[in-house]
Amino acid sequence: MRKTLRHSCTALLTAWALLLPTAALAQEPIEAEVTADNAESIEDIIEDSALPTTREAAPNTDLCPNKHTPAPARTTSEVVAPGMETPVAIPVPAVPAGGEQMAACGVIAPDVFELPPQADKELTASAWMVFDIDSGEILAAKDPHGRYRPASIIKVLLSLVAMEELDPLAVVTGTADAADIEGSRVGVGEGGQYTVDQLLHGLLLASGNDAAYLLAQELGGDQIALEKVNALAKQLGAQDTFAATYSGLDAPGMSTSAYDMSLIYQHAWQNPTFKAIIGTDHIAFPGWGDNEGFEVWNDNALFMNDPDGIGGKTGYTDDANHTFVGGLDRGGRRLAAVILDSTVTDIRPWEQARLLIDASLRTPPGSGVGQLGSNVPAELPTTVPEMPESTDTPTQDIGGSEDTMLKIIVALGVIAVLLIAALAWTFRRRN
Repeated sequence: MRKTLRHSCTALLTAWALLLPTAALAQEPIEAEVTADNAESIEDIIEDSALPTTREAAPNTDLCPNKHTPAPARTTSEVVAPGMETPVAIPVPAVPAGGEQMAACGVIAPDVFELPPQADKELTASAWMVFDIDSGEILAAKDPHGRYRPASIIKVLLSLVAMEELDPLAVVTGTADAADIEGSRVGVGEGGQYTVDQLLHGLLLASGNDAAYLLAQELGGDQIALEKVNALAKQLGAQDTFAATYSGLDAPGMSTSAYDMSLIYQHAWQNPTFKAIIGTDHIAFPGWGDNEGFEVWNDNALFMNDPDGIGGKTGYTDDANHTFVGGLDRGGRRLAAVILDSTVTDIRPWEQARLLIDASLRTPPGSGVGQLGSNVPAELPTTVPEMPESTDTPTQDIGGSEDTMLKIIVALGVIAVLLIAALAWTFRRRN
């Protein structure tokens, strides 16, 4: 009996020894270049790597490189803090909204769409879309559902929520937290008195993160405001958008697309308050304490430089690059362009938008390539990605590769065979 047990144990230990190298292989860490996606601390990334992006031409997106997520961040803006998890990426719907042609990732345009000869060197945006503000018809696009960072053009969502829920004449007191906010500021001061309407102008004309902060507090605080912003995006039918911040500052999980921004802005232009604000060249803004009031000007150069301009929004961060939304009323036809992940070369983003809009004027109404708000699949998720949650120990994918799983199955099979053989030998000795 002792020999039987000894042989059985030997068989088990032998099989386990065969399994150990497989387990070690599955858990062995793979060394990789430190990026904003995998860094364990901010010190792991050199800030000097975040130099302004320049291009000689627009990136080729035919193979859908941004189908699931934006490109890796070049700065520390999206480093997940130790003990936190990376937000789950937004699922990619089986059917893209906007029509069948929106499934493509390159340039999508009718035959009559024709850009000037130098356009290849002047257009540097990774993704863009031109649409009819009134009908929602998509006239041309590039990588419409590719996922990119929005920068400050995402402020449109906060503005729409504030217009819906807040009294425009309500007075808000400035705070030190607002005055010291990161990024662009309209110029609120601690103790200053501002109406909601003035803050909305500061938000949309000058992209004030300080105005965004004060509006968010009036809506219930940062987290509640962020939840409302994301809920509105989903309500409007956005498939690729998650606002990790309501101001447009980069943070883990931030994502949008040219299609989603077109959809949201097309809706926004139907709001009379939004339309009036972005169609304003400047307003008087209150001072605070001993500081006198000053003028706040519209920073949308397409609106300010083209007599047909009807407003829009600008944006920029180190990882989003330049983003832009602008509209023109050409002879009663209101067209707008969304520009994502653009750089400044011979022409600026607002000039790229004008170039694309003018090229789209040749497309007769009804001859476009898609329709905003159409073909929204029934299975579209209604939830937004979860924000990072604290975890005591890092998790690891135990699935492994197919090769690793095969080795595990073989080893388990060896264990089973040896056990059966040991039991059979034992019964034979007893007989």
